Amino acid sequence: MDFKTRDVKKYESRVSRRAFLRAAGSGMLLTGASAAAIPFTESMAYARKKWDREADIVVMGSGAAGSSAALFAHESGANVLMLEKAAIYGGTTAKSGGVCWIPNNFLMRDKGLEDQREDCIRYMARTAYPTLYSVKDNRFGLPESTYDLLAAYYDNASPTIDALRTMGIEPFMVWPSYDGTGTAMPDYWSHLPENKAPYGRAIVPARPDGTEGSGALLIAKLKTAVEKRQIPVLLEHRANRLVLNSKGEVIGVEARTGDDHTVTVRAHKGVIFGSGGFTSNPDLCLNFLRGPIFGGCTVPTGEGDFVYIGAGAGAKLANMNNAWWWQINLEQALQFRSVPSGIGYPPGDSMILVNRFGRRCVNEKVQYNERTQSHFVWDPHTAAYPNLIQFMIYDQSCRERFTTNDEQLPAAFLHGLILKPGSSAPYVLVGQTIEDLGRLIDARLAQISDKTGNLRLDSNFSVNLTETISRFNQFAETGSDLDFHRGETPIELAQFGPRRAGNNKPNKTMYPFSATGPYYAVMLAGGTLDTKGGPKINAQAQVVDHDDKPIRGLYGAGNCIAAPAGQAYWAGGTTIGPALTFGALAAKAAVNEPIKELH
Repeated sequence: MDFKTRDVKKYESRVSRRAFLRAAGSGMLLTGASAAAIPFTESMAYARKKWDREADIVVMGSGAAGSSAALFAHESGANVLMLEKAAIYGGTTAKSGGVCWIPNNFLMRDKGLEDQREDCIRYMARTAYPTLYSVKDNRFGLPESTYDLLAAYYDNASPTIDALRTMGIEPFMVWPSYDGTGTAMPDYWSHLPENKAPYGRAIVPARPDGTEGSGALLIAKLKTAVEKRQIPVLLEHRANRLVLNSKGEVIGVEARTGDDHTVTVRAHKGVIFGSGGFTSNPDLCLNFLRGPIFGGCTVPTGEGDFVYIGAGAGAKLANMNNAWWWQINLEQALQFRSVPSGIGYPPGDSMILVNRFGRRCVNEKVQYNERTQSHFVWDPHTAAYPNLIQFMIYDQSCRERFTTNDEQLPAAFLHGLILKPGSSAPYVLVGQTIEDLGRLIDARLAQISDKTGNLRLDSNFSVNLTETISRFNQFAETGSDLDFHRGETPIELAQFGPRRAGNNKPNKTMYPFSATGPYYAVMLAGGTLDTKGGPKINAQAQVVDHDDKPIRGLYGAGNCIAAPAGQAYWAGGTTIGPALTFGALAAKAAVNEPIKELH
């Protein structure tokens, strides 16, 4: 889990509305910009006979990947310049929960927990590439280049965190379970036999009082380290075009500022992209993602610039159909594609998710990456997505126990889906009966039908929902969800939080619905934390061409590249851990490159 509402609010409270709109506006202003790669002789620098700025290493983006790359390049003795498209520092990382998934990390070692290399890579391979996975060879069925990426991550993740700690990025603590036991949060697939070290890999920045920090805290520490080293950061500078010499090597970049001025930057050794994914680009999402989404948690400037720029330089694109999937509040996404937060874990025990037919369609407590993909089910008979919009249904007792204002609940629950009694929100629909609720939902769907493919409730929605609740109540009494196995894995129990007072049922994640209203509904849609496709990299974080040969001087890390994680979300922190690690690898490799000739 990467997003926490409390920490998002604290972060956003320090960013003025004007700055936020500037961050969004700078992306919108430049959306139509040309994004490609050009020979030096066609560049602005050649025409002007000078470069505006020069550095050994030029870094795009200021999130986890970009910050890590800049710091490691500086520590290796390089002169570094950072360009950030937005008006504020930190990218999507600043909105996140700050969790970092680091195999064999120092906290595990301190506790004597073993995380063997082969075992960890096996777990990563099994979940990232399930259709390729095999136990018959030492690469688990993966192509060599794919295996090498996973191996590079295992080999370098822990040393990267250790090095960042020496730079002032500390302290870290084990990401704690929300069940009140004080245990570590398990991996998302801790129950699989391939996972031999399911506890302790996920770590998070710690606050001075020893409590769990956030992405805002992680970015604050990274930014402080960058400033301490006097690494220049140019805000509102959007990478527009790469500049290549006659050998096809990257020697610089052109960027456009918020006032539409072109800035030319010479990169003596390399350009590193850590510029984020393409969730905020509806066209790329429509044409590449394997399911329909309505938005995501990515900052507004996450428009996939590196997809265009990398392709223009001849990069091979990969993993474009996958994303870090994340359910979102539909009503929020219809107002602004970049939503404040995703829905890590829908709160409540007397709560279910149903589709337009009033039927449950997913385990409501399964990890968000897997749960979100239930929105993408296609019905070939009706030529429609039956689960396109899901309806979170809960009763009054659930509202009273799992209110957003209850500070005792996990931050992962606090998405405004369940409001404090006496308060209201336009996206929370209330009906005194199931029939009333169904009519209200369908009326709201009619109002937004032009944005949802004319989706409406099935005529039997209320009848089916009544039957669905009755069946769910039986499961709650026995503790066994025969349809979706709710509450059967360690991560579901750890993320759920403490048992509701008075809930003596066998499975703490389920409690029978009340026989009388009121009943509540919130509409949920498919979304992303961010996408995870883009130019492909090798184990040194070099961007490769269609022959898998490195494009000299071009590197990538984070969500702007083809994620080594494939389709998997191994655990909380699977975005930030690789971003930090491959950012560091990119810097180390780029610093060792020779200075490139202009022509």
